[in-house]
Amino acid sequence: MTSLNRFLEKKTTLSGVARDAKGGAILFTLEKAVIYIEGLDFWPPELCDEQVVVTGILTRKKYIPAPTTDKNGAISTGAEGEQFVLENAEYSTAKSQ
Repeated sequence: MTSLNRFLEKKTTLSGVARDAKGGAILFTLEKAVIYIEGLDFWPPELCDEQVVVTGILTRKKYIPAPTTDKNGAISTGAEGEQFVLENAEYSTAKSQ
């Protein structure tokens, strides 16, 4: 995943599989990187689990809230640290490229 660091804060085009996660729509790359697509809660049904190409500004930021523990010790879902996020993303199927 560190190979993505060279694209940070730049407009870039990435390809992978469109998947839905609890935190929103993600691009799952061949290198097994998870990249959240900002502003997209889920992929259109015809694109989910398909090869897609996504272009946007790649950032790394706190996108998914951290897990919390309530007074009874129950732990919520969440993610520690920062996530890769594509901002202002435009996407298409890999077949249309």
